[in-house]
Amino acid sequence: MTRFLSRYPDGAAGIALLLLRLACAWIAVLVIARLPAQFSSNASIVVSAAFAFALALGAGTRLVAFVLAAAAIATAFVSDIDIALTMVARGCCCAALGLLGPGAYSIDAHVFGRRVVRLEPRAPDRAGDA
Repeated sequence: MTRFLSRYPDGAAGIALLLLRLACAWIAVLVIARLPAQFSSNASIVVSAAFAFALALGAGTRLVAFVLAAAAIATAFVSDIDIALTMVARGCCCAALGLLGPGAYSIDAHVFGRRVVRLEPRAPDRAGDA
């Protein structure tokens, strides 16, 4: 059985996650601009800029990406069908970033360190204790 290995990937995978973070940062600007106008346009500019900078730098990436994915899906429900499909795709992109994590080239990797988590399979005598 293979061991599960979780870490902040570097190399080509890290660069791919950096590009995904930059794409989701641009999505933050587009999604928040389409949200229903519950607050002023200046507030939406500030919120979208904060989300974009957090994603571009990799600070709090998982939380910001999941919030942005939820906002994109919520925007899809109040939009036309062609825009709704695009918003669902944008939400899936942000959810993928939230699941994968920020990568080695991020602030999160420097703050929390590159840790290795290994999950060992259970011993046969404890298999029925679940």
